[in-house]
Amino acid sequence: MILNYIKIAIRNLFRHKVFSFINITGLALGLAVSLLILLFVSHEVSYDTFHKNYKRIYKVGATLKMGEQEFFFSNMSGRLGDALKENAASVKAVGRKTALWNVTLETDPKHRFNESGLIFVDEGFFKIFDFKVVQGDVSAIKRPYTVFLTPEMALKYFGKENPVGKSLKFNKKADLEVVGIVEKNPSNSSINYNFIASIATDLAEGKKNYPESYTDDKLSKISTGDYETFILLDDAANQSNVANVLTKIGAQNPDNKDLKFSLNYFANHLGVGNAQLSDRLMYVYISSAVAILILLLALVNFMNLTTARATTRAKEVGVRKSIGANRLGLTTQFYVESTLTIFVACILAIILFKLLQPVLYSLLELQIDTGFLVNPYFLVSLGSVLFISILLAGSYPAFVLSKFNPVEVLKGKFQGKGNAAIRQSLTVFQLAVSSVLIFSSIIIFGQIKKMRIKNLGLNKDQIITMNIDGQARSKTGALMNEIKQIDGVEQMSGSKHRIFAEGYNISGIKKLGAKDNSIASMVGTIVFEVDSAYVNLFAIQWKVKPAILPSDLKKKILLNESAVKALGGNIATIKDVEMGSNESVEVVGVVKDFNYFSTKNEVKPLMLKFITETKEIDHINIKISKDADMVSTVTQIEKAYNRYKVEDPFTYYFADDSFDKLFKSEERIANIFGAFTGIAIFIACLGLFGLITFMAEQKTKEIGIRKVLGASIFNITSLLSKDFLKLVLIAVIIAVPIAYYGMNQWLQDFVYRIELSWWIFVVGGIGVTLLALLTVSYQAIRAALMNPVKSLKSE
Repeated sequence: MILNYIKIAIRNLFRHKVFSFINITGLALGLAVSLLILLFVSHEVSYDTFHKNYKRIYKVGATLKMGEQEFFFSNMSGRLGDALKENAASVKAVGRKTALWNVTLETDPKHRFNESGLIFVDEGFFKIFDFKVVQGDVSAIKRPYTVFLTPEMALKYFGKENPVGKSLKFNKKADLEVVGIVEKNPSNSSINYNFIASIATDLAEGKKNYPESYTDDKLSKISTGDYETFILLDDAANQSNVANVLTKIGAQNPDNKDLKFSLNYFANHLGVGNAQLSDRLMYVYISSAVAILILLLALVNFMNLTTARATTRAKEVGVRKSIGANRLGLTTQFYVESTLTIFVACILAIILFKLLQPVLYSLLELQIDTGFLVNPYFLVSLGSVLFISILLAGSYPAFVLSKFNPVEVLKGKFQGKGNAAIRQSLTVFQLAVSSVLIFSSIIIFGQIKKMRIKNLGLNKDQIITMNIDGQARSKTGALMNEIKQIDGVEQMSGSKHRIFAEGYNISGIKKLGAKDNSIASMVGTIVFEVDSAYVNLFAIQWKVKPAILPSDLKKKILLNESAVKALGGNIATIKDVEMGSNESVEVVGVVKDFNYFSTKNEVKPLMLKFITETKEIDHINIKISKDADMVSTVTQIEKAYNRYKVEDPFTYYFADDSFDKLFKSEERIANIFGAFTGIAIFIACLGLFGLITFMAEQKTKEIGIRKVLGASIFNITSLLSKDFLKLVLIAVIIAVPIAYYGMNQWLQDFVYRIELSWWIFVVGGIGVTLLALLTVSYQAIRAALMNPVKSLKSE
């Protein structure tokens, strides 16, 4: 019997080629896109869950609330983890990590590369995390100047030779012994690396290059510092007890009295309170919503077109019922037909899924390991989507088609008016979803444009920032003098912080009139250490400009407007302020607020503290003349840098590129909406095309009679189109408040945001109407042009 149903289903597929094509194409595209988004979402929610003990891994953090500002620290001193293990029996292992993202590694001058992804870890790191060492002894990580390579890096530097026992020169000054091979981290790992070196190496190099920062006294302190600190608990239920121990340990250092230490669940990468985590959470929410909507559009399309053709199958059902077919048998038959169509669509969807994977990766700037396709998160989600698709898409048509009354059908009394109302509702749903996505796309792209063109209060064009690290600082003054002589170099400035980059120092300034030095009496300010040329180079605007900067800039600072207001001072008259250390400093000028981080956030209080010696500079900011050749000028700067035989690699950044990277998360969301809105609209148009085609078939005789009686093409086109335009209007009315609410919620994350003006919804509504009209009009005009003789003969 089932074989007979399958034969009938195949026969019907080929008999109605246009409808079969629309059904299969729409469903396949909807499934493929939904699976692609599902792959991304499954990947995001599975971060770090491949570690066997991921539920028992925590990371130490600390929060400092200073006045109205709150600052979070994720790096701790090296001693803190050990102290925690000594005092908390529930702590089974402690691991530390720090990283360098720009290093030079070489085996010989011909095999020298600038690399990223060098992390330094201790032996506890491998006790906590399941990064597999495939060759070598993991205990070697205890020794200084040892390193594990990933297989890719081993091949890059040593070819097919066994790298163990060989050495890599690190920044032209230290030899790292290769002690093993470690598998590359999976794509769903928050810890990324190409090389894993011993943390003892970092300590040895630190003592050599920064002796003032690596004294025994500083290394033994329990406080914030340079290392991400991870702990493995014997039981996650003991987290609160260990957190209490952490608080007690932190309190042993008087300097920590205002710090609040915390244990944060390591695998919680979709948490709240961190900008990057919130962005990723937003990706997941938005991506999931888009996937569900596109899948629903495809399923609604299928159900709509299948039930629309119910009248053409009505007599078949009536005959089958009159000769003894029961409802279960008919339901089974139509279920088999629906399932066959869905099965064909699934095969096509899987092909499309494989073909579109590179497009998704490019769109989201993402790389997912092929092994993740067999990850339980993805497989369970995949099975659920396919099962739900068959259940939803098959059930309703089978129910509708099997319930026809055979007597009414065979007498020709079947009208299917109730089904028409349902079809109209489903069509409105499709159009409303498309409208919501169009409105949202317009708003998202508008918001990104607003943030990009907003007046930053500084100039970022034609400026590069080069790094100065380690021993190079002793040569910075001479290097800067030489760079000044290069044709094309217009201005130059030194600083400790790179503009638009993450990471910063903070400092407390006592509010004017405050009577104590408590943390509540302080204003937390972000600190940029800069030289006297910094403001002019970046064209930062003055609010109160000094007539001339004093020659001695020690204990001299600049503040931005926000800092002065937070302190309770007068911008025109503010002079001396007191730091949290009771040190008095002089405010020699006030600059207007400028965006030194993303325009997504408000400008916070900022202090520009002057660098008085060139050896304190970490970055040289260079403005290139607009008339100069950028590539040639940068090449000359690199040659000047290399002439000083600086050990560290020449690395530089364009300020405008750094600014653009701040909007990566918003651009990804825009890409998601832009691409998938187009697909959703295409699927909806496919459905409209199918419905108007069916309607034209149903009204073939009526169209012929009207033409014979003198109806014009416009009259007939209007007859077929007007009902759809009513549905478009209803859909837009429904979509406007939904899109307004959703986008208004999204915009709350932005300090500088666009207004949700009426024109956005008018333009979007017109766009939806035109798309629907074009889709419907094509088939309507085609039907109107049909020879009336053929139309009348068709029935």
